Amino acid sequence: MKRNFVTISIYYCLIFMSAGAYGSYIGLYYTDVGFDTSQIGTLSTLSAVMAILVQPYWGLIGDRAQYKNNVLVICTLVTGLSIWLVPLSGDHFGILIGATLLITVFQCAIFPMSTTVTLEIASKNNFKFSSVRTFGSVGFALMSFLSGWIIKYDLIYIFVMYSSLMLLTLALTPFIPKVKGHQRDGKKLNMRVLFKNRKLVHMFLYAMFIQATISFYFSFQAIYSIEQGIGTGLIGLGLLIGSVSQFPFMIFFDKLYNTFGITKILLVAGIVQAVRMVLFAYVLSPGTILLLWVLHGGTVILMTLSLMEYVNDSVVPELRASGQMLNAIVMQGMATIVGSLAGGILASFAGLRTTFVIYSGVCAAVVIWFWLSVRTSAAFRQASQ
Repeated sequence: MKRNFVTISIYYCLIFMSAGAYGSYIGLYYTDVGFDTSQIGTLSTLSAVMAILVQPYWGLIGDRAQYKNNVLVICTLVTGLSIWLVPLSGDHFGILIGATLLITVFQCAIFPMSTTVTLEIASKNNFKFSSVRTFGSVGFALMSFLSGWIIKYDLIYIFVMYSSLMLLTLALTPFIPKVKGHQRDGKKLNMRVLFKNRKLVHMFLYAMFIQATISFYFSFQAIYSIEQGIGTGLIGLGLLIGSVSQFPFMIFFDKLYNTFGITKILLVAGIVQAVRMVLFAYVLSPGTILLLWVLHGGTVILMTLSLMEYVNDSVVPELRASGQMLNAIVMQGMATIVGSLAGGILASFAGLRTTFVIYSGVCAAVVIWFWLSVRTSAAFRQASQ
């Protein structure tokens, strides 16, 4: 059991390190090449659309594969190599779109499939998924901090670090316990069955809008910080603090989940995100950026862990990979479209500060709607039965 926990924790650490090296700074690379906020938002949106289209198939492939680990091997290998198509595209936006879509086809399956595999290994070996997820945040924090300093020398190191980490992850994959696809020899189901769980659908709708504001935040926080005179080294330190701020919530997540329930946790995450966005708009400076990043702990990790655990607990084993893919479609695909595309276009006209404020208002409105739904909506009461 201990060996499996250590192996899967290192694996999770590596894939989150790759996200810290790439996702947190790719916006700076696009800006350096010469793309504006509208084009950056378009890239994020097209990636999200592609993910929405292909993730149901990856979920079905994983559920029907002999081993879900085999899907991870393919996706990790292709992603680690194809990421170099981004710098090779240069400033040719059309070519970059094609490269981004190709990368997304394989990249979008890595995190949800890893989550499915990890949750099943954790349940069989009697350790907590939240503990493994903590190692992921440690990796993200360290790499975000280091990357902020490394890319000061050349932005090409974004791709060097990402590709190297993907290949390291690939080398570790054979040591992860095998997890079977539960539809391999059993009954055949498809993702449509998941929509019969109305409580799940209702929570996903709320989470999508909150995650949309987070998606916008991560797409443009580095660019806006640079506009406010903040260097990449300090941005990296902020990302580090933001990741560390998640640790208490991960360590005590099971207790919080059992004590307060998923709806209260989701509401708190939405409130914190609304406050965070408006503060980022008005009080961001070299002196406040690190304090603002402390709020990160009360946002995305609460929603992520809650929805992952709920999917794993409420979805039949034959559809767990598909359930996590649906989670990714909502939290990464649809939320990115709502967040990055609309936000990128809006920011090109109104500016980033105003867009942060508008998204704070959107977040607050959705929180109020969800709170009223939990208390009064007949549809939600039926969903909770």
